[in-house]
Amino acid sequence: MGKCNVSLQVAIIYTSDGCLTKYFVHISGENINVAKAEVDVLASLPGVDKTVFWDERIGLIDAHTNPTQFLLERAALVKEAGVVLAEIDAQDDLLGSLSDDLLVDVIGTDGTFSVRTISEKSSFSVNERLGFETSVGAHIKHVVGANVNLNNPQTRILVVLTQDSIRVCEAVSSRLRPMLRAREPGKKPFFHPSMMNATLARVMCNLAGITPDEVVLDPFCGGGGILCEAAHIGARTIGIDLSWRLLTGSKENLSSIGNGYNVIQGDVRNLPIHRCDCIVTDPPYGRASSTRGALGIDLVEALFGRADSILHRRKGSICICGSSEMNLQELAENMGLVVNLVLQTRVHSGLVRELLILGF
Repeated sequence: MGKCNVSLQVAIIYTSDGCLTKYFVHISGENINVAKAEVDVLASLPGVDKTVFWDERIGLIDAHTNPTQFLLERAALVKEAGVVLAEIDAQDDLLGSLSDDLLVDVIGTDGTFSVRTISEKSSFSVNERLGFETSVGAHIKHVVGANVNLNNPQTRILVVLTQDSIRVCEAVSSRLRPMLRAREPGKKPFFHPSMMNATLARVMCNLAGITPDEVVLDPFCGGGGILCEAAHIGARTIGIDLSWRLLTGSKENLSSIGNGYNVIQGDVRNLPIHRCDCIVTDPPYGRASSTRGALGIDLVEALFGRADSILHRRKGSICICGSSEMNLQELAENMGLVVNLVLQTRVHSGLVRELLILGF
């Protein structure tokens, strides 16, 4: 595009390389706080370094370069993302805000498209939403001449309705989320009931801000669920566990990915490594949980005591998941660690997991 397309009725619309463009992400409702934190951490990584502004489950980013491809490839809880084509107040004229030239540029006269609405605590009824889909679809077909294809469109138009605004977006669905479902523990070469599901494992890796080629340690690796997601990101992984059987399974799972890895039979109280970039781990739960007689909380305390001497990266370098009964935040603070973030996710009525991001 050679120029900025601006309408006086529109707050922000799609622009050229010389102007800021507004991008969006639409997160899953599984755990909104965790999903927002995942996007915020990923958006702050070097090479992206963007601030996300949240409107319900819609994250908005103003940028010269498109960050959404990276977020779609990395974030487990992003459902779709793309470009905001137009943004208006809820009471303004939606069709009048759309630039004809922009629609032709985005969809193409020979392309196919679909229109869908999502409502984020807006006051619009189901019939009003269907009316938006029909009117926007008819307007695009009239202006562009493209054909509607609801099953496999070349361009997906998403109309996002919130309390105060309407945004028309070009949206791309996550391809990572189906891949994560295909990588669930029961579908891996080696399975053990204690393995973390792939979605939560990916979220933890993202909360730790893992980047390719970093060395990631899981000192309670079990069958390697967390390390597998770190490896898919491109990190080099080290797994430690007391169980030889689980380590063998972890090796089997990691070797199927093909990235550099090491698995070591060892004890967190005597870690056999001297340096790593970050730690992502899911230790034995609860004060009653034990590993060969050692209480889970004692093992975590041993890890916290050693972390300062082995971590190369300082800020947000530990992401740990534990039962709320373990009081990991209090333990971390008492041992001099900086608690950057505490998030909760409910597994079932009797178990609430806490995700902590720690540093020094």
